[in-house]
Amino acid sequence: MSCADMHKVLYLCALMRLLLFFVAGMLWSANGVPLLAQPTADSVDLWLRVPPRDTLAIDLLIERAWSVYEENPDGAARLLETAIEAARRIYAVREEAKAHNAYGAVEEIRGNLTAAKRRYYQALLLRRQLGNPEEVGSTLNNLGVLSEMMGRHDSAIVYHRENLRIQQQRRDTVRMARALFNLAGAYQEAALYNEAQTYLQEARLILEARNDPDGTAKVYTQMGHIRFELGLYREALEWYRRSLSLRREEQEDPMRLAEALRDCANALDEMDSSKTAILYYHQALDLLQKQKDRPGIADVYTNLSDAYKHSGNYPAALQSIQEAIKIHRVLEDETALMEDYNVAGDVHYRMKDYEVSLDYVQKYYAIAQQNNNSKYIQNAYKDFAEVYAARGDYSLAYDFRVRYDEMRFRYINEKMSGDFARKEALFDDQRKQQQIEQQERELRLRDAELARQNADIEKSNTQRNALLGGALALILLVALLFNRNRIRARSNRELAAKNRAIAAEQERADNLLRNILPEKTAHELKLYNKVQPVRYESVTVMFSDFVNFTKVAENLPPEILIESLDMCFQLFDRIIETHGLEKIKTIGDAYMCAGGLPQPNDTHPQDVVRAALTMQEELRKLMDKRQAQGHPVFEMRIGVHTGPVVAGVVGSRKFAYDIWGDTVNVAARLEQGSDTGRVNISETTRQLLGDAFQCTFRGHLPAKNKGAVAMYFVDKAQ
Repeated sequence: MSCADMHKVLYLCALMRLLLFFVAGMLWSANGVPLLAQPTADSVDLWLRVPPRDTLAIDLLIERAWSVYEENPDGAARLLETAIEAARRIYAVREEAKAHNAYGAVEEIRGNLTAAKRRYYQALLLRRQLGNPEEVGSTLNNLGVLSEMMGRHDSAIVYHRENLRIQQQRRDTVRMARALFNLAGAYQEAALYNEAQTYLQEARLILEARNDPDGTAKVYTQMGHIRFELGLYREALEWYRRSLSLRREEQEDPMRLAEALRDCANALDEMDSSKTAILYYHQALDLLQKQKDRPGIADVYTNLSDAYKHSGNYPAALQSIQEAIKIHRVLEDETALMEDYNVAGDVHYRMKDYEVSLDYVQKYYAIAQQNNNSKYIQNAYKDFAEVYAARGDYSLAYDFRVRYDEMRFRYINEKMSGDFARKEALFDDQRKQQQIEQQERELRLRDAELARQNADIEKSNTQRNALLGGALALILLVALLFNRNRIRARSNRELAAKNRAIAAEQERADNLLRNILPEKTAHELKLYNKVQPVRYESVTVMFSDFVNFTKVAENLPPEILIESLDMCFQLFDRIIETHGLEKIKTIGDAYMCAGGLPQPNDTHPQDVVRAALTMQEELRKLMDKRQAQGHPVFEMRIGVHTGPVVAGVVGSRKFAYDIWGDTVNVAARLEQGSDTGRVNISETTRQLLGDAFQCTFRGHLPAKNKGAVAMYFVDKAQ
């Protein structure tokens, strides 16, 4: 017997031994469950006793890893590492890709999202090499879902888009619907609701045509979630009820039915129909208790407590929230506990039990700080302010309210910047994809043209004879020269078009720079790639903000809030431009501008005060119209001060023109000390105005970190 034959015999013996272990495990496991079906370390070791030597054995290892990865992720990881090593030894690229893809799911279970991404990406690279579109699409879907879990919604959209294109080319309607649904979810998480709605409608058409009640119900639910996030609770409830109807018809998945009941209850509670919402919550609770779903039970108890609170049944609210707290403590779910403590604190606050309320706020604030959870830190600042104010500790209440406002304004600015950045990134991706598709079309046309030319040449070759050889060569030479001239002319035209496009982009960039910076400053930046700070001895600075903005904003969807702010700020932009002022920046709902720079002048105090009075008057007119249309109304206060400042450009990539100095700080304090609808100015500004305006002396009033400051209300221009 040869050495090779001996190796084969030994390998077969090893396989037989593994089979015997399998039979023994199936027949004689101690607890009556087949040993190999148990996700234990022993069962994993059993599978690793015989190293895999072919693709069949590697596939069996991967399948085994899939069967245990949720209960025993470490054991699944060992199986997959062995599968990857074996696949590399025999150059089984497809099996290696399958193992990396499964390993990504294992890392997700472990909570190692970055490691999961690396595994999925390795699988994607290998599957692209193999050119199997079905498997490429599967990994793209995994990467898209993982990117959403990591908060990278822009990346998720890119992955889901590519997966959708693959499924459309394959004409796989089931996977098309899934890709559309996932793509809509990514757009929704990125707060791009119109795009999300479009893709959901496409998925809905496919799923309804396939008579897929489960998939259709999921789409209806997502439609409801979009409207719920936009504050359209009545419309959300209509979609939730459609989903609930399908779930009740199916009667197959009690967990999904409980979820549909809970969604309806959430919408009803927001519509001030708390009593009806409570009935839905109890139905959901009964289903979840039968399924022994402890996380789901606890979450419903939290919602139920909120509904009881809104209906005024505080004892029932406290009883429900204590049930939720009890379960979430056992589950060690700190995020859920923060929400529970938040609800409990609010119930006690409404019961005027401020000490207990404060204790709950401190509890969830401590968890939020430990986990760096900005949402609950911000919410705690607001609750601290309310509780301390109710206890009469106005100093602490004021400090926490300032913290809350600053954090909220920062969030609004970051959200606006993030929205713009996401839309720009998605636009760039779409534009690149369009360019790729255009290039592919051009290549296909060029290939077709080359094929046609080759066919013509082949035909000519078969018909060619010695008498026409010279003539044919001459014709080809003429055609070549003509084609060369034609290509040169086309290249010249394309070059001219590109030059025009470059000039247009340059003009667009210059306009954008002039919008961001004063024209003189923008010119200096273009010439020297930097701007020297400039000190101005006399500048008048104006600060404005909206009164009770936070309270109004809490009841508005972010899109409507930003639209309302944009309308007001555009109005202010036009007014200050008319009066020759320079806009400095906006901070949340605060608007800052100045007169007397970058071009110094002697009329800046009068210019700024006239602009301030006009802004108050025009805002009142605008708000009267919007109030008649049922829109939220903003009221504004303004502060103005005159003095020296330093102006310059900050940043090396995203340029911003700004001013610094004590003058800016005093103007901000004057705005805080102003009243609704009024323009509050300093003694310095009042003296520079002369007799041009009628003013009322308010006295020396306290300003934070400034002591007593002389303040005047501007009544009107003389």
